[in-house]
Amino acid sequence: MASEHNPIAGLIHQIQQKWIDEVSPCPQIKIARWLIQPDQARLFEGFLKLESTEHGALPEVLVTMLTPFKNERTYAFNLIKDWIDIYESDEKTQQKLTAAQKTTDWNAKSFLAEKAEHNNTDQTDQLIKMLTAFHAKMIGNNMRLVVALFPYSIHDMEGLKRWLASLLKKDIPDSITFMLFDHIGEYFFDNVFTRFPDVTKSLHINLDLDGAISKITKMGDPNSPEIQFRECMLEMGKAVQHKDITQLNKWGEKGLTVTQRSGIKSMFATAHIIYAGMLFNFKVHDKIDALLSSGLTIAKQGLQTEAATCRPLIIQFYGYTGASKQAQKKMKEAITAYEKQGDLAMEYQLAAMALTPYWQAYNLSKKNEPLRYKELLKKAYSIKNFMQKEELENSSFAVIAYDYAKWLEDNQQWEEAKQTDNEFKTIYGDDWREQVKKPGASSIKMRESFVVQ
Repeated sequence: MASEHNPIAGLIHQIQQKWIDEVSPCPQIKIARWLIQPDQARLFEGFLKLESTEHGALPEVLVTMLTPFKNERTYAFNLIKDWIDIYESDEKTQQKLTAAQKTTDWNAKSFLAEKAEHNNTDQTDQLIKMLTAFHAKMIGNNMRLVVALFPYSIHDMEGLKRWLASLLKKDIPDSITFMLFDHIGEYFFDNVFTRFPDVTKSLHINLDLDGAISKITKMGDPNSPEIQFRECMLEMGKAVQHKDITQLNKWGEKGLTVTQRSGIKSMFATAHIIYAGMLFNFKVHDKIDALLSSGLTIAKQGLQTEAATCRPLIIQFYGYTGASKQAQKKMKEAITAYEKQGDLAMEYQLAAMALTPYWQAYNLSKKNEPLRYKELLKKAYSIKNFMQKEELENSSFAVIAYDYAKWLEDNQQWEEAKQTDNEFKTIYGDDWREQVKKPGASSIKMRESFVVQ
């Protein structure tokens, strides 16, 4: 079996078997949630990706929906829209259906209202009708349809809970089950699952992810710098977990030695930034700053031959430098580093990577360099000219737009403030400003904990 040689595949097999044992035989389950640790998210992403191919092991047809959750009013509508877009653009699926002589005349768009927010149709009912019709037309009675809700951003967690509760009140046929994910320790959806114990199921499995990663780390040529550096990173991580700075320094220095011998500038620079990043747990800022300074010099030297890998590293170095200076209360230096980080992201045409550093820069300047606030805020706001509407919609730009609109109002620039508000209503919805201000809007807002006041 492949899982004997691939530890990660072995873990995914355990996930598959858990579902097969506890959900597959139970059509009465309408929503099943996985209780996972945050660091297991990538592993479950791998599980979802595998199940979307012909190599999946579940006895159901699994479709993963990444549709962001903005609010409970439009989520079902957006799921319908994304489902139809995926169906119509998936050439492989269309070819398979044609080869299998299955009908492809499913009238998908008949389920899509023009504007969900102005339509009286209950969009959650409409979603269930669409999935039921899809199942009948494309799958048949011999298999269930599992819809994995894996939104890559959640703007309103309380709204999502209410939407899930409303979904469970609907008449969901036995042919359809929803899958979602919850974090151990947070248990966001406990209240929903407690209210509907007969039609929900919580799944948890003890997965030795660290052990699997350790096995993978040691695979390959033990003399390879890459393999040796992997081992160093693994041991550094263990040292941080055990709060052992002596071990961290031992493996951090070994990582520098190993990567320097490789002659690969990007790898050598990476060793510096990883070592420095782990030292943040011990607040030894002299050592952190020295590593960041040396690593940045190395990454800049690598631009001539390794530009593609060194450019993102250089951006990260300025971000780490800003964080170190901020932690030391050296706010002007932190602002300069964050601004430089954003400037380089823009120079390297990586606009999305400029959002957080510019936001950090103007937030810090508000209290520490107030004369620069306007300049830095406008620089952050200007990013919108370099991003597509879809990118803006699914990024954290909304909080920058909110701050900019508020600044316009504070400075009595009413006409421009109104235009700005209207512009972002078309992107984020009529209540976009209220959504940004909500405490639960953590994924649309940049983490305020980054800004030390």
